[in-house]
Amino acid sequence: MTHILRCLALIAPVLLAACSSEPPLPEPATISDELTPVIAAPIKVQTVIVESVDLADPLIASGTIAAKQTCNIGVLAVGVVEKIYVKVGDRVTKGQALFQTRRVDYEQQLSEAEAQLSIALAEQANAENALKRTSALLDKGHVSQAVFDDVQATLQVAKSQAALRRTQVDAAKQKLDDTTVRSPFNGAVTARYIDEGVFMANSFSGMGNSAVVQIQECEIAAGILFAPESEVARLHLGLTGSLYVDGRDEPIRSEIIILNDRVDPKARTVEFRMAFLNEGCAVRAGQSVRAEVDVDPRPALVLPRAALQGTSSSPYVFVVDGDRARRTTVTVQDIDAVQVEVLSGLSAADRVITGPLDKISDGTQVEANAS
Repeated sequence: MTHILRCLALIAPVLLAACSSEPPLPEPATISDELTPVIAAPIKVQTVIVESVDLADPLIASGTIAAKQTCNIGVLAVGVVEKIYVKVGDRVTKGQALFQTRRVDYEQQLSEAEAQLSIALAEQANAENALKRTSALLDKGHVSQAVFDDVQATLQVAKSQAALRRTQVDAAKQKLDDTTVRSPFNGAVTARYIDEGVFMANSFSGMGNSAVVQIQECEIAAGILFAPESEVARLHLGLTGSLYVDGRDEPIRSEIIILNDRVDPKARTVEFRMAFLNEGCAVRAGQSVRAEVDVDPRPALVLPRAALQGTSSSPYVFVVDGDRARRTTVTVQDIDAVQVEVLSGLSAADRVITGPLDKISDGTQVEANAS
């Protein structure tokens, strides 16, 4: 027992020393260490300079193909249309017969006029013989001057009557000839409005519509095109360009031959026309057409598309401002797959960051390295 108590007496101080031990305290930080700032290195960026270049982008316009001229051809002589010689799609030449109205009535009118002319010519001949006889009697003193003057006046009336009848014969011949209506130019039949047997009146009679067929002069055609009014300053007569017609592989070269001085107040567009030879009427009136006009170059600010951030409706870029990146909202329009034209937000010689854009935000410290 005594031996056990001695052992406990020896162990107790050791246990107390172990329980009272504490971990060593860290050394206190100095005041100078707490005030030292952490300096971030600037981000190295690639940049491009906004350039001002002469941009020769074509002016784009759309419209419709039209023939050189389109005419609704009607009767010249009132009557029943007896024969129609053409159908829609036919090619016709100038002077070719298109249709014919009934001739019999006009043949009778011509016969009557010719008969009246024969009577007038006979009366003129009789008056001329009478004047010769009266002149001989006047020389012999067998008739008075007054009688001679009457005979002479009768001859003048007979000549006038003959001239009148001759005019009536010419008019009757013209009416008879007008029963056959001919094409006024080379072209194509694009519409037929009536069938044979319909009574038609000419436009001068006031009896209604007189159109029988429609003819288009299609060997010369033009694109009737419309451009935004903002492009008015770039358009002028003589500019060349290409016409792209639906269904045709090759473009058609042409030039502006007509430029309308009026801007449509509703559509806000200006009309111009580009003509071309249309061999065989291959391009049809009414087809849609797109024009790319080679307008004169214009100054423009150009920027790589890769520098744009944001959405297509709200694009922005980062511009180097001293040693900082500044976010700038821009307005652009496409040039091609690589470049855009800057319409607002930047100036020539501005330095725009192209990369690494995922590490840049407004105010980021940068170190520019122009590429």
